[in-house]
Amino acid sequence: MNAFVTSPVTSSENLAITNYPCTGVRLYAQPLVLVHGWGMDSQIWGELPEQLRQFADVITLDLPGFAQSPTLEHYSETDLHQWMAELLPERCYLMGLSLGGMLCSGFAARYPQSVAGLITLSSNIHFVATEANSAALDNQQYLGFLQAYNEGPKNCLKRFSGLQAQGDQQQRQLIRQLRSMQVALDSDSGAQLLKLLGEIDNQRSLSQLGCPALAILGEGDALVPVASGDQIAKLNGKIEIRLINGAGHLPHLSQPDVVLEQIKNFLDHQLYALDKAKVADSFGRAAHKYDRAALLQHQVGEEMIAGLTANPDLKKLIDLGCGTGYHCGHLQAKFPSAQVTGVDLSPAMLAYAASRHPEGHWLCGDAEDLPLEDHSQELIFSNFALQWCSDLPRLCGELLRVLKPGGQLCLAVPGPQTLSELRCAWQQVDAEVHVNRFYSLADWQVALEQAGFSQVELRSDNQVQRHSSVRELLMELKNVGAHNNNAGKQNTLTGKQHLQALYAAYEDYRQADGTIPATWEIIRARATA
Repeated sequence: MNAFVTSPVTSSENLAITNYPCTGVRLYAQPLVLVHGWGMDSQIWGELPEQLRQFADVITLDLPGFAQSPTLEHYSETDLHQWMAELLPERCYLMGLSLGGMLCSGFAARYPQSVAGLITLSSNIHFVATEANSAALDNQQYLGFLQAYNEGPKNCLKRFSGLQAQGDQQQRQLIRQLRSMQVALDSDSGAQLLKLLGEIDNQRSLSQLGCPALAILGEGDALVPVASGDQIAKLNGKIEIRLINGAGHLPHLSQPDVVLEQIKNFLDHQLYALDKAKVADSFGRAAHKYDRAALLQHQVGEEMIAGLTANPDLKKLIDLGCGTGYHCGHLQAKFPSAQVTGVDLSPAMLAYAASRHPEGHWLCGDAEDLPLEDHSQELIFSNFALQWCSDLPRLCGELLRVLKPGGQLCLAVPGPQTLSELRCAWQQVDAEVHVNRFYSLADWQVALEQAGFSQVELRSDNQVQRHSSVRELLMELKNVGAHNNNAGKQNTLTGKQHLQALYAAYEDYRQADGTIPATWEIIRARATA
């Protein structure tokens, strides 16, 4: 915790670096490094570093020749990547604006072990239009910039400020803000970086990018056309594209709250992203204990099946996330003419289910990428399984894909209030991720409707389980395979002292009868394909 730090600190080792230590609860183990673009030093970030440092360590990096950053002898892309490698932390999140984004993309591809995630702001595959990518700045306009800079850097920078503000609803205010910034720029460095801006080709870097990535674009950007988002998405479909309506080249200045929310959502997604291999392994190891511990889960599933309308003509359905196959028999009894297929992510769990129910049909698969044909199922039943999916829109699209038109979806998942006592107790111990994050009823409503489902019906209620001790609660969660399998979980051990601190924090919830509560928010959904 660095709550005592109130001001950013310029590094004594290199004047290119300014540190903004976290002033609140540090949510992310790796720092977030901000790299500005051409024409303006780290002042261009405005209040963003101060906003971000509320939940992360932040570093701003001035490119060589800007502000107090020492110049380089050579300004090739390779030289700048090597320069970054010498200055950056061993592992970090990178965020780059315009040229900074192009450099960060190349760096992430060249040094994948060093980058936990990449955010680009108003950045493109090519800054200057090519035959292959017309969604970029016109070549003649770029050449005009080069000539103008050589004739007079000051007037060129002034003109560039105007273009950065162009297309933004706050254009006049932005121009005033930009012209109030007194940038110190070595003229030769500015010329070489401007030349490099026109030369960088990020096609290979972006296509080979291995880390999670987010590209934020302004809808009215005069330098990086909004159509560049489509080109980036075609190049690498895993890069998230987010458009800021009413913004130009500097959306973080004109709409800071919107951009901050996008950054925070992206970082949270990485923090809470689920390691599917660990999820499958965890449930496989818990298979033989699962049914004895999953009393609440079984109760909810039985209630859902009882509420389904009997249909003697129904032929094909799946129990998605079937686990031990507990509900497959109940579904078969409800729909005696149907082929009931149990689908699960865990091969070990399916092997256990098959050993107990040899007459069943079993299929190993990920709910976000189902090995099933389009429109092949008439009913998808899922009970306490889909919370292990991290991409809700993709999941809902996949569910719709495999359902026949008019087919039914029936699911139950834990909601965000689930294990709220345990989450709060852990927060008194440390800032790490100990309890998985769960999507809300509103999240499910939006995702199902946007996927194309109709007659979407959702409801949620809280059920409180009572335990004699925190240890009993933790053992029950372990026996149902519900470990914390977030990719953002730190590699620290939960030792005896850690657990003792948790037990003490949980005492705030101790009831008069001596028990401790564990709340489960249960979201139930029905929808039609």
